[in-house]
Amino acid sequence: MTEVFVYCLMLIRELEGLNLGDAPDMGDHLFVGRGDELEQLQTILIPDGDSSTRKVLVIGGMGGIGKTQIAIRYAKQHRTSYSSVFWLNAASESTLKASLRRLAPQILTGRVVDQLDDDQLWTQVSVWLSEPENSRWLLILDNYDDPGQYRIERYYPSVAHGSVIITTRQPDQVNGYAIKMYSMASVEDSLNILATRSGRSDTSTGNDCDLTAM
Repeated sequence: MTEVFVYCLMLIRELEGLNLGDAPDMGDHLFVGRGDELEQLQTILIPDGDSSTRKVLVIGGMGGIGKTQIAIRYAKQHRTSYSSVFWLNAASESTLKASLRRLAPQILTGRVVDQLDDDQLWTQVSVWLSEPENSRWLLILDNYDDPGQYRIERYYPSVAHGSVIITTRQPDQVNGYAIKMYSMASVEDSLNILATRSGRSDTSTGNDCDLTAM
């Protein structure tokens, strides 16, 4: 082990709370509906007495369906169930590494982060996530839409605890509990979205608008 790695291990910090970084959060006031899906996430992911089992949930669906927003909404609603929550952009391996580099200074000192290459950096983040007493974390690996580029499993910590949410357009190629998101079928939810986004309160189901297609 190099001197830099020893130094890193001495400087690992305690990190708690909601760390969404550059996550594209639309804001709570614009989030409407998806109660059934949120309930499914809660049932699968909420930490229980068995902290030795990793929980991996895969949110699948076409682009623009709201996968990212429901993951962020879940994290906000249940932040007190986790010691730490992290959002990482998994669209490509390079974006994932960039997200990790932005996150790392919260765990390691900035000076140490500058001395590490990407692989060493992930090793140190993984060390922190793998601590036996640090088992109630949640990773959101967002936009993993092209599994052929790289294997997301490489970026799971080595120990079998914690929780992971992966959003992807290809859920069949990712292992884990799967939730498939579809366009909202409820006219009421569609009307609520229209009212929220437009600022109008007088929306109604006119014959000239197919709101179920939203």
